[in-house]
Amino acid sequence: MKTEKEKRIARVTSFVKELLAAAELDLEFRCDAEDQGMTVHLYGHDVGLVLNSGARLLYAINHILNRAFYEPGTEAFNLLVDCNDYRSRRAEELEGMARKAAEGVKESSEPYLFDPMPASERRVVQITLAEEPGVMTESEGSGLERRVAIFPAG
Repeated sequence: MKTEKEKRIARVTSFVKELLAAAELDLEFRCDAEDQGMTVHLYGHDVGLVLNSGARLLYAINHILNRAFYEPGTEAFNLLVDCNDYRSRRAEELEGMARKAAEGVKESSEPYLFDPMPASERRVVQITLAEEPGVMTESEGSGLERRVAIFPAG
Protein backbone atom coordinates (compact mmCIF):
# COMPACT_ATOMS: atom_id res chain seq x y z
CA MET A 1 0.00 0.00 0.00
CA LYS A 2 1.34 3.41 -0.99
CA THR A 3 1.93 6.11 1.59
CA GLU A 4 0.26 9.52 1.19
CA LYS A 5 3.60 10.95 0.07
CA GLU A 6 4.05 8.25 -2.59
CA LYS A 7 0.53 8.89 -3.88
CA ARG A 8 1.19 12.64 -4.10
CA ILE A 9 4.46 12.05 -5.95
CA ALA A 10 2.66 9.80 -8.45
CA ARG A 11 0.00 12.49 -8.96
CA VAL A 12 2.64 15.20 -9.47
CA THR A 13 4.51 13.03 -11.98
CA SER A 14 1.33 12.37 -13.95
CA PHE A 15 0.35 16.07 -13.84
CA VAL A 16 3.76 17.25 -15.10
CA LYS A 17 3.67 14.74 -17.94
CA GLU A 18 0.23 15.98 -19.02
CA LEU A 19 1.18 19.66 -18.57
CA LEU A 20 4.27 19.37 -20.77
CA ALA A 21 2.32 17.46 -23.42
CA ALA A 22 -0.53 20.01 -23.40
CA ALA A 23 1.98 22.88 -23.71
CA GLU A 24 3.66 21.01 -26.57
CA LEU A 25 7.05 21.47 -24.94
CA ASP A 26 9.80 19.10 -26.05
CA LEU A 27 10.96 18.40 -22.52
CA GLU A 28 11.61 15.40 -20.33
CA PHE A 29 11.62 15.52 -16.55
CA ARG A 30 12.86 13.72 -13.48
CA CYS A 31 11.26 14.01 -10.05
CA ASP A 32 13.46 13.77 -6.97
CA ALA A 33 11.57 13.19 -3.73
CA GLU A 34 12.85 14.99 -0.64
CA ASP A 35 11.82 15.07 3.02
CA GLN A 36 9.33 17.93 2.65
CA GLY A 37 8.47 17.69 -1.05
CA MET A 38 10.08 17.17 -4.40
CA THR A 39 12.09 18.83 -7.14
CA VAL A 40 11.06 18.48 -10.76
CA HIS A 41 14.10 18.73 -13.05
CA LEU A 42 13.30 19.70 -16.65
CA TYR A 43 15.63 18.91 -19.54
CA GLY A 44 15.44 18.50 -23.29
CA HIS A 45 15.21 20.42 -26.53
CA ASP A 46 13.01 23.29 -25.24
CA VAL A 47 15.07 24.31 -22.18
CA GLY A 48 15.84 27.60 -23.92
CA LEU A 49 12.14 28.45 -23.91
CA VAL A 50 11.89 27.60 -20.22
CA LEU A 51 14.85 29.79 -19.25
CA ASN A 52 14.17 32.66 -21.66
CA SER A 53 13.11 36.06 -20.30
CA GLY A 54 14.43 35.55 -16.79
CA ALA A 55 13.05 32.00 -16.58
CA ARG A 56 9.46 33.24 -16.57
CA LEU A 57 8.16 29.92 -17.91
CA LEU A 58 10.12 28.01 -15.26
CA TYR A 59 8.50 30.11 -12.53
CA ALA A 60 5.08 29.82 -14.19
CA ILE A 61 5.30 26.01 -14.25
CA ASN A 62 6.43 26.08 -10.62
CA HIS A 63 3.45 28.29 -9.70
CA ILE A 64 0.98 26.03 -11.52
CA LEU A 65 2.30 22.94 -9.74
CA ASN A 66 2.19 24.56 -6.33
CA ARG A 67 -1.38 25.79 -6.92
CA ALA A 68 -2.50 22.41 -8.22
CA PHE A 69 -1.07 20.47 -5.28
CA TYR A 70 -1.58 22.86 -2.37
CA GLU A 71 -3.72 21.10 0.21
CA PRO A 72 -4.73 23.26 3.18
CA GLY A 73 -4.47 21.52 6.50
CA THR A 74 -1.97 18.91 5.30
CA GLU A 75 1.71 18.49 6.00
CA ALA A 76 3.88 20.92 4.02
CA PHE A 77 4.84 19.54 0.60
CA ASN A 78 7.06 21.89 -1.38
CA LEU A 79 7.37 21.58 -5.13
CA LEU A 80 10.34 23.15 -6.86
CA VAL A 81 10.89 23.17 -10.62
CA ASP A 82 14.43 23.54 -11.91
CA CYS A 83 16.07 23.37 -15.33
CA ASN A 84 19.80 22.94 -16.02
CA ASP A 85 20.57 23.90 -12.39
CA TYR A 86 19.22 27.39 -13.10
CA ARG A 87 18.13 27.97 -9.51
CA SER A 88 21.52 27.35 -7.90
CA ARG A 89 23.35 29.38 -10.57
CA ARG A 90 20.82 32.21 -10.20
CA ALA A 91 21.15 32.14 -6.40
CA GLU A 92 24.93 32.56 -6.68
CA GLU A 93 24.44 35.42 -9.13
CA LEU A 94 21.92 37.13 -6.84
CA GLU A 95 24.18 36.76 -3.79
CA GLY A 96 26.99 38.52 -5.66
CA MET A 97 24.66 41.25 -6.91
CA ALA A 98 23.26 41.76 -3.41
CA ARG A 99 26.72 42.15 -1.85
CA LYS A 100 27.84 44.57 -4.57
CA ALA A 101 24.64 46.63 -4.24
CA ALA A 102 25.04 46.70 -0.44
CA GLU A 103 28.57 48.06 -0.78
CA GLY A 104 27.26 50.76 -3.12
CA VAL A 105 24.54 51.70 -0.63
CA LYS A 106 27.09 51.94 2.18
CA GLU A 107 29.37 54.17 0.09
CA SER A 108 26.68 56.46 -1.31
CA SER A 109 24.06 56.34 1.48
CA GLU A 110 21.53 56.10 -1.37
CA PRO A 111 18.96 53.27 -1.56
CA TYR A 112 19.26 50.65 -4.29
CA LEU A 113 16.25 49.06 -6.00
CA PHE A 114 16.51 45.70 -7.72
CA ASP A 115 14.39 44.97 -10.76
CA PRO A 116 11.18 43.07 -9.98
CA MET A 117 11.79 39.40 -9.23
CA PRO A 118 9.95 36.33 -7.96
CA ALA A 119 9.59 35.75 -4.23
CA SER A 120 12.21 32.99 -4.20
CA GLU A 121 14.78 35.38 -5.67
CA ARG A 122 13.84 38.22 -3.32
CA ARG A 123 14.34 35.78 -0.46
CA VAL A 124 17.90 34.99 -1.65
CA VAL A 125 18.79 38.71 -1.66
CA GLN A 126 17.25 39.30 1.75
CA ILE A 127 18.89 36.25 3.36
CA THR A 128 22.26 37.22 1.85
CA LEU A 129 22.06 40.68 3.41
CA ALA A 130 20.29 39.78 6.66
CA GLU A 131 23.50 39.95 8.69
CA GLU A 132 25.24 42.58 6.54
CA PRO A 133 26.14 45.55 8.75
CA GLY A 134 25.15 49.02 7.56
CA VAL A 135 22.23 48.02 5.33
CA MET A 136 18.68 46.74 5.59
CA THR A 137 16.35 45.28 2.98
CA GLU A 138 12.66 45.60 2.33
CA SER A 139 10.30 44.30 -0.35
CA GLU A 140 8.33 46.96 -2.18
CA GLY A 141 5.53 46.91 -4.74
CA SER A 142 3.01 44.21 -5.45
CA GLY A 143 2.42 41.32 -7.81
CA LEU A 144 4.82 41.06 -10.72
CA GLU A 145 6.30 44.46 -9.78
CA ARG A 146 7.48 43.38 -6.30
CA ARG A 147 11.18 44.09 -5.79
CA VAL A 148 13.84 44.30 -3.09
CA ALA A 149 15.13 47.66 -1.91
CA ILE A 150 18.38 48.04 0.00
CA PHE A 151 18.59 51.01 2.37
CA PRO A 152 21.37 52.35 4.57
CA ALA A 153 20.81 51.18 8.16
CA GLY A 154 20.46 53.69 10.92
